[in-house]
Amino acid sequence: MMSSKYGQELQIEVSGASHAPTIEIVMRGIPAGVKVDMEEVQAFLNRRKGGQNAYSTKRAEADTPHVESGLDETPKGFITNGQPLKAVFYNSNTRSSDYEQMRYVPRPSHADFTSYVKYGDSMDRSGGGMFSGRMTLPICFAGAVAMQIMEKRGISIFAHVASIGNIKDDSFNPVNPDPNSVPRKEGYFPAINKSARDRMVGYMTACAGDGDSVGGSVECAITGLPAGVGEPLYDSMESTIAHMMFGIPAVKGIEFGSGFKCGTMKGSECNDPFIIKDGHVATETNHSGGIQGGISNGMPVILRVCFKPTPSIYKEQRTVNMKELTETTLTLAGRHDPCIVPRAVPCVEAACAIAVYNLLVKYDEQQEKAAIDLEKAQEGDNGAVHNIESLRGQIDSVDTELAALISKRMDLAGQIAEEKVKAGLQIQNPGREAEVLEHVSKVAGFEKGTYVKEVYKSLIAQTRKYEEDF
Repeated sequence: MMSSKYGQELQIEVSGASHAPTIEIVMRGIPAGVKVDMEEVQAFLNRRKGGQNAYSTKRAEADTPHVESGLDETPKGFITNGQPLKAVFYNSNTRSSDYEQMRYVPRPSHADFTSYVKYGDSMDRSGGGMFSGRMTLPICFAGAVAMQIMEKRGISIFAHVASIGNIKDDSFNPVNPDPNSVPRKEGYFPAINKSARDRMVGYMTACAGDGDSVGGSVECAITGLPAGVGEPLYDSMESTIAHMMFGIPAVKGIEFGSGFKCGTMKGSECNDPFIIKDGHVATETNHSGGIQGGISNGMPVILRVCFKPTPSIYKEQRTVNMKELTETTLTLAGRHDPCIVPRAVPCVEAACAIAVYNLLVKYDEQQEKAAIDLEKAQEGDNGAVHNIESLRGQIDSVDTELAALISKRMDLAGQIAEEKVKAGLQIQNPGREAEVLEHVSKVAGFEKGTYVKEVYKSLIAQTRKYEEDF
């Protein structure tokens, strides 16, 4: 089974194919103790489903994730346990016979030809195989989980259909994009302008009726991202997002902020003036799309992704027979999307989430290191820091011995508790506790006796709890 990997901090590995028995994903890097709302995950996956209207494939799958590891079901819901998070999706509504005629006759502009050149007959290309849009399903699962984690930090990712053919939707406000301007529910067409939405739906439906297909674009916004996320030069915000985005089949281009329009502008028009807003540095405009030097600047990240028309169309097309090396024609059977753009909207959101999560983990590590470095700097010169670290090392050694002794003390207390139960005696003995407190206070001496006594009060309380549990 073929597989593909992406990421370092959050690594995803996808395997399977469009008509294989299963499609699987493994996520590594999700910390333990994170609550995952599986109903929200399923609702997100439902947004990319086919079989819901005239401008999508008639293939309908349950798209239900079967989680095999990484999540524990608890009274409080599903909680990550620190193990790799693995989900399996079962393909059931397949019709591989529809693709038999394309075994050696590739669809123009599809991966049928290049996949045959690279893998020969070793790869099943039914339904597009590993190159099918169905492989965005596991990406959406991973993105849905990543988005839930980031939403707890106030980071939101949302997108809409920006265009279908030459019909354009309204754009997000680049300085203050509104997530509520776009319906993000199953069955809803994700567009801002109702009139544009109706015209786009009509155009896609007409293309489907003609046996043709059409492309378009998706606009996506990321809000709540702090300034400083992203790495120069080759792990920049743009390159990291683009790398993940091109894992979505049919993506042919991506731009950030004003994108290619910047090439028609003067510097005085394209530059984003800095201002102070609510006590923070901000920009008056956002031609940069929230990114400068490959690093987030605290403004909304705005990007647009271009999708080509689906290569699978029902019109007769010129092609070749790769086995016989002869020219021929192809008229398709099967079920295909006349336009994938509406279903690609959650895929774009998910790809952004996976990419941003990777960069955010790096950012958090850098912030933590910076805080430690600052603390060391505030502690004094290098000699002082060295002395502090040396003393802390001694404390660590004492703590190791102390923890072992406390553990041994509690073991003995447990044995005493067992004997008390046998003898029918009360576990708590106030007289004995007072005797211990007086003893350790004297041992510690006049200056530290009071403090040690308080520590032992807590220790006795925990020991008592241990005895009761024992």
